[in-house]
Amino acid sequence: MPKKKKKTLLHKDLKEKIKQLSALYEIGKSITSTLHLDKVLRLITKKAAVIMNASSCSLRLLNSSEQRLILRCAYGLDKDLFKIKRSLRVGESIAGRVVKNGNPCIINDIRKEKRYKYPYLARQRGLRSLVTVPLLQRNRIIGVLSIYNKEPAKYTGKDAMLLSMFAGQAAIAIENARLYEQAEQGYMNTIKTLSNIIDAKDSHTYGHSERVMEYCIDVANQLRLSEHNREVLKYASLLHDIGKIGIDVGILRKPSKLNEEEWKIMVMHPVLGSGIVEQIGFLNNLAPIILRHHERYDGKGYPGRLKKKKIPLGARILSVVDAYESMVSDRPYRKALSFKKAAQELIDGSGAQFDPKIVKLFLKIIDKKRKNGK
Repeated sequence: MPKKKKKTLLHKDLKEKIKQLSALYEIGKSITSTLHLDKVLRLITKKAAVIMNASSCSLRLLNSSEQRLILRCAYGLDKDLFKIKRSLRVGESIAGRVVKNGNPCIINDIRKEKRYKYPYLARQRGLRSLVTVPLLQRNRIIGVLSIYNKEPAKYTGKDAMLLSMFAGQAAIAIENARLYEQAEQGYMNTIKTLSNIIDAKDSHTYGHSERVMEYCIDVANQLRLSEHNREVLKYASLLHDIGKIGIDVGILRKPSKLNEEEWKIMVMHPVLGSGIVEQIGFLNNLAPIILRHHERYDGKGYPGRLKKKKIPLGARILSVVDAYESMVSDRPYRKALSFKKAAQELIDGSGAQFDPKIVKLFLKIIDKKRKNGK
């Protein structure tokens, strides 16, 4: 081969490598940008197809017993395929063999491959070629990543190596997401324990916080709040009454209206509650919502007499939801109000006690739930 031609080919190969590594770096950044497992898996399958110029991609993870590979996510494959190919035994078909022997597998014509379990599906979907690589996490296989092409391809060891490099980044992202989910579940268990302590102290409001939380999530979804703000509101609504831990049981369970002295004690519960969560590291960002959920839109609330937009949005949402849920529940001093009466109370308080936009949105949500029998 002439020296000039050889140099041109090397230059072209080097440019291609730089392009692939740059893409790999950018894609790696995107899949580690979220810590929610389902989102991570969707990103992995989509980005793997992009980097390999493939028509589709699937990702399987080993179940807890590590005996079966479960199809967790796919890009560019129809839903019917999910039902048929949901689970494989280790050693079964191409994916199962890759897990068993730990080596990548390249197939340039699936239809003629006897080891492939679903050749008829490949023909139906027009799939021709396949590369499957193991997902390695600290030298342990946790699953497989497969890319498919509808065109006859001539995949090589270089392609398998590139996909394996990507799979290495993907496995790290999966592990981080799993650790995050475990930590999040631990946080949620702690929060529910604290919520149960409140319920145990004030049996008349048992389940109130969980119902408030569900409504708050509905409002947050309608407002399309960011994932972070939805979670903060979710946990703050569950713990909004945690300050009642410091209130005397006699006041909490009093069957008649509170006198002036008792009321002065009761109105301290948002301050006590925010103080409690501030002392718990991972809950301290809930404090502003808990502190301000009894402020009024007209500035006549407590403890800070904040007005309108100076009240955090989460607290304005919680104020409406908390008031409604309290009105439609039995209390020691009165029976539950009907939906119609509670809705009218919110409307009457709109612009004074409550943010009018939140009231309008919340009543639409409640009306829809009632029409759907929820």
